[in-house]
Amino acid sequence: MSSAEPFDAFKFRNALGNFATGVTVVTAKDTNNGYVGTTASSFNSVSMDPPLILWSIDKGARALESYEQAEHFVVNVLAADQVSVSNHFARQQDDKFKDMDYSLSEVGVPVLSGCSAVFECKTAFQYEGGDHIIIVGEVLNFKTTDRNALLFHNGAYAVSEYHPVSSDRMISEEQKDESFAENYLPSLIGRSFYQLLAKLLPFLERQGIEENEYRVLASIAGSPGRTPEELQNYTVLQGAQLDKAVTALLERGLIADKDSLIMLTEKGQETIDPLIRLAKSNEADTLGHFNVEEALLLKSYLKRMVNWLS
Repeated sequence: MSSAEPFDAFKFRNALGNFATGVTVVTAKDTNNGYVGTTASSFNSVSMDPPLILWSIDKGARALESYEQAEHFVVNVLAADQVSVSNHFARQQDDKFKDMDYSLSEVGVPVLSGCSAVFECKTAFQYEGGDHIIIVGEVLNFKTTDRNALLFHNGAYAVSEYHPVSSDRMISEEQKDESFAENYLPSLIGRSFYQLLAKLLPFLERQGIEENEYRVLASIAGSPGRTPEELQNYTVLQGAQLDKAVTALLERGLIADKDSLIMLTEKGQETIDPLIRLAKSNEADTLGHFNVEEALLLKSYLKRMVNWLS
């Protein structure tokens, strides 16, 4: 956004939504010896020594005065199965703690049950922050569990999952002992490709077709034709290997080159059809080790990866 453009608050809010946050309910005593609680995603850490956290509350909030005067408050970090709790405390109502499962901290502040983590705090500082008041708390006590936290991202609730780069945190000890090649994605894909292809090789030999020639025919099958660039992508062949295979198939009349589009001839279609049926049979046998959902996901993920890499 340039300085000449007017500030767009709606776009600003949407841009902030790209930053995923946890979802909390901040509880405290109110000014009438009751309790207040409000859903907040502005929770963040400030300092390790001393242990400080912060959160912010809208200046227009009904419970603002109670939080400003509260000596203590509790940040309840909601778990992934507590969407209803988040929605409950986000609504305006007279008694938010009616029928709610909670206990009281040592200083009498509500601690919600079933949370991912809880931070019991003493109010340390308060600051003006535009249309919000920023409240900094010193952590007096905290509790943590192994429950997944609830997230809020792009205007919707979300749950956290480990990025594939963090897969070491999820694999077994036996998998950790595997060599690099045994667990490296390109190696796994390459080994799978050649092991599947190996089952076809005896049939290719009986047809008098070399492996690279089969790759070309199979890449063209089911399409109106392929450009040389597309053949490189689908056959995973380049340079002399691809040229040799294409030349051999042209000489045998299995493919034709029409306006730089390589297509199957009738003879080529008759040659590749039984091989494709065999390839699909081999694929079905392999995917038989997965359930239907796993098989569909495997292909879907591979297609997504290919599209992203290309």
